[in-house]
Amino acid sequence: MNFKKTTILLFAQLIMSVSAYANQACTENDQLKAEYNISVEQKGRTSTSTPLILWRDKEVVAHQYPSTKITEMWQNINHKLIKPIRYFNDYHRAIEYQPGEVVHGKKETDWSYRFQLVSTSMLSKMTETKRQGAGCDERVFLTYKTDKSELSIVWIPQMKLVESFRLDNPSRKEHWQLTNLDTKTAKVDEYFKKLYAYKGTDYADIGDDHTDPFLTKMVTLGFVESGASGFYNDKGEALEGHHHH
Repeated sequence: MNFKKTTILLFAQLIMSVSAYANQACTENDQLKAEYNISVEQKGRTSTSTPLILWRDKEVVAHQYPSTKITEMWQNINHKLIKPIRYFNDYHRAIEYQPGEVVHGKKETDWSYRFQLVSTSMLSKMTETKRQGAGCDERVFLTYKTDKSELSIVWIPQMKLVESFRLDNPSRKEHWQLTNLDTKTAKVDEYFKKLYAYKGTDYADIGDDHTDPFLTKMVTLGFVESGASGFYNDKGEALEGHHHH
């Protein structure tokens, strides 16, 4: 009888440890690759479908646009300042900005907005309509309504990750859908290693070198705006929970 009890106890402990490991795996969200498809329908315009890949590597997050071959990166410096870097994948070049620097009229102040695509403060303003699943499989359904539009998000709390986002208003329908999730750290490490190997130029030094064809082209094209990452309301304002334009 004692042997049987011991066996049952050991088995129960094993189940608990496996469960704890699985739960730990899904809460360790600081290294991952999340692929999204963004579809947009606007009145009088052709519908578009665009891929976006969210990369996380601890205190660094990157939004990769395969269609424009541009990657936007943000580094969280001592949890105080955010350093933006723009990577041009075709050229293996990067333009670096100083932490806290105003880039294209905007200063990065909300890390959660870049890390999660929608900020924690915005999520707190949304209304929970239902919750299903548990642990790694838990999903929270959220909505946010204005007079003319409705936002809905399916949120994965354990991963701090958006599974789907939908914006509906009379003139525009936008849908972001998570299509693939990869938490293999080796793949994440390899991707960031490639980016860090790019030749970087400080934004303040761009105008000083007139012999660099890449920099000349970037100046001519206005640094090739790739379109901002993250979610927006019906007025085109970033859903950061507060605005600082």
